[in-house]
Amino acid sequence: MEKVIEFIKRETLITQGDDITAGISGGADSVYLLRVLCRLREKMDIRIQAVHVNHQIRREAAADQKFVEDLCRKLHVPCSVVSVDVPARAREEKLSLEEAGRKVRYEAFYRAVKGKKNGKIAVAHHQNDQAETFLFRVARGTGLEGAGAMKPADFPLIRPLLCMQKQEIIEALETMGQDWVEDASNEDTAYARNQIRCHVIPPLEEVNPRAVAHIASLTEDLQEAGAFLEKEIRNACQKVVEKQENRRKISVTGLKRQDLWMQKQIIKRTLEEEAGKKKDIEKRHVQQVLELADKETGKRISLPYKLTAEKSYQELYIGREEKQKKGVRKGRLVQEKLKDLLNITEKDCIKIIDYDRIEKGIRLRCREPGDFFTFGPEEKKKSLNRYFIDEKIPRHLRDQIPLAADGNHIVWIIGRRVSSHYKVSDTTTHYLKLEFKREGDEAHAEDQRIDF
Repeated sequence: MEKVIEFIKRETLITQGDDITAGISGGADSVYLLRVLCRLREKMDIRIQAVHVNHQIRREAAADQKFVEDLCRKLHVPCSVVSVDVPARAREEKLSLEEAGRKVRYEAFYRAVKGKKNGKIAVAHHQNDQAETFLFRVARGTGLEGAGAMKPADFPLIRPLLCMQKQEIIEALETMGQDWVEDASNEDTAYARNQIRCHVIPPLEEVNPRAVAHIASLTEDLQEAGAFLEKEIRNACQKVVEKQENRRKISVTGLKRQDLWMQKQIIKRTLEEEAGKKKDIEKRHVQQVLELADKETGKRISLPYKLTAEKSYQELYIGREEKQKKGVRKGRLVQEKLKDLLNITEKDCIKIIDYDRIEKGIRLRCREPGDFFTFGPEEKKKSLNRYFIDEKIPRHLRDQIPLAADGNHIVWIIGRRVSSHYKVSDTTTHYLKLEFKREGDEAHAEDQRIDF
């Protein structure tokens, strides 16, 4: 037990006064875990409660339950029993028995610890389980994070036995004269993990008897490397990725300054955060976005969870595949006729125009087909769309830019420029002050109109 107690201290899994909920099946691993916790009970002033889940799968389930209840009574540990028809749950939720059983167990554990100030959930995973998890994930396809397998702590979950191999646990129980129950389903190779336990690990141990210990050591190295790389990825994302209202923007220039591996991690992290999930974000999706970064403006691709990625000049925009709502930032356009320009200063949100040049009346709106403005002394015409392209304004933002329009003639691209046709000149006799005010929940711009 000293080996486990030292591991608990080193990893700070349990501290003084903790309230520990232990998952106890009655098998050797969980029985040994319970005995370890009981040893610590007096030393560290911890409280222990056991939770046993009866899956209603095997005929021996009732006997296993009784064994756990008797053991807990003997050790003066409160025991809660949760009985669930796991086969029925598996059918209802279209899960395998293995998946459904795991889900039911952890639901019971988390319910038991809920509301406890220093509550922790102790489970009896050991090094053989760690090796099985590693091989299982590698076989199914995983990255560095998944290859790290199980951590000593995913608070409130703790795994105090990850320093022990199965055989060590058996020998320790035999030494103290403690019996346990055998779960026949552990040998049923219909379960994927049991196939690894029965048919993969034994041949590896023939190659090297310490195969399990070496795999466990590798997962520790991967976890440490993963923790370091996580910091590096987070720092790189902060430099390259900008969170916007309904999407994320990746600087292509900043992305390309990173090593190729880091480029992929930045894209992967961005996709996962925008999706809100990691499942179904695959290497091929990351590669597609990486290739998009080298394509011309306007190219876009569809991704899982209704995400799209679009190249716009030197940025990649990743967000939900939704139609942009047409309209401008909520606000209003205040128009005031002036006799002179005394004490009037133009700003980004205030412009003075020639009142007599207005033909149809000025309306605040977003862009429409056929919009144009004029520039230069000769008042050359330029389409608004061409202006947006020349100014490298991302396509998804173009419908959001507020405009002061006189029919299709754009008087003022608000915050940017005024059409030369409406600019004040030496011949101007009547002036109009335009002031755009962004205000909370004002009516939409297309409903705001002042005619002349």
